[in-house]
Amino acid sequence: MLILLPPSEGKSDAEGEGVFRELHPELERDTKGVLKHLRGLKGDAVGKFYGIKDAAKAKAVHRENLAVLKSGGLRAVERYTGVVYVHADFGTIRARKRVESQVQVVSGMFGLISSGTAIPYYKLPMNAWLARYWREINTKRLAEARGKMNVLSLLPQAYSRALALDLDDVVEVQFKVGGGKKLAGHFGKAIKGRFVRYLIENDVKSSKDFDGFTEDGFRFDGTNFVQQ
Repeated sequence: MLILLPPSEGKSDAEGEGVFRELHPELERDTKGVLKHLRGLKGDAVGKFYGIKDAAKAKAVHRENLAVLKSGGLRAVERYTGVVYVHADFGTIRARKRVESQVQVVSGMFGLISSGTAIPYYKLPMNAWLARYWREINTKRLAEARGKMNVLSLLPQAYSRALALDLDDVVEVQFKVGGGKKLAGHFGKAIKGRFVRYLIENDVKSSKDFDGFTEDGFRFDGTNFVQQ
């Protein structure tokens, strides 16, 4: 099963090894399109694009982003340090090849990439322009990456817009509490991470096998996980 995850805001700032443009020449061209747009931003438009009100902070982020092609990389599962990634704890999963082939990340900077792709430190949350830019590219990448695998999307709405998901062909799951009346919020990120780990460790291939995951009282109702 191919699992689609968003990146996390939290990232390791370790330098990593190599240079992105040399490590991934096949990804460089598409990322250059993003960088071209970023270079065209002037004045207040920089902060607005990043969603950062502090002008000095926006300028620093902007400068760092423009250097990504020349920066060293860590595997995405090591670069991202948010709650989902911490609780999935990918580094301790023995089936490393399965992690890298099945877990795909939708990045605003690099598009749809394998979780094993070495990427530099950056800060670029998905927005409407980026979603439009990446949509066709990501859709093609998804078709190539999935092969005959089923697809599970754990993407928030902003990221799901960055590729075309055929709802008849893609399972989208949410984690809900209060008898299914509301989303699990921050706590939902932790249980989502443990769910992804469960899928990889048990080589789950279909949503028919989701009911084996019952941590913290969550049970699959055929559509979503609801805490009992």
